[in-house]
Amino acid sequence: MSFVREVLPTKREKLSSEAKKKASDLVEAARVEDARLVKGVFKNVESRGGDLTFTYRGYKGEPTRVYTLNDGEEYTIPLGVAKHINRQCKYEESAHLVDKDGKPIVGAGKPTQRYEFTSTDYM
Repeated sequence: MSFVREVLPTKREKLSSEAKKKASDLVEAARVEDARLVKGVFKNVESRGGDLTFTYRGYKGEPTRVYTLNDGEEYTIPLGVAKHINRQCKYEESAHLVDKDGKPIVGAGKPTQRYEFTSTDYM
């Protein structure tokens, strides 16, 4: 069968205790930064005036929280949630392209943002 291939597991090296500590410190620093509260306005780009309800848990060990945000309202939320809204809540539209032989192919087009969180905190 040409559509099936076997993938053999690779042997991973164990991290030294120093490398584990360094990685743990980096994750903790990121967790603290993402927990910082920011104030801003939520914008529903996809359907103006609509709301968004989603669950979010940024790091292992944190509780899962349910957020409900209404278009045009101001909120104070953790930075990690704001990053999630701005970075992950989008999709790429399909673009119909033509290859060098003139045959149609489907490619990724421009990304379309669904929601935005614009900070009103100015540092």
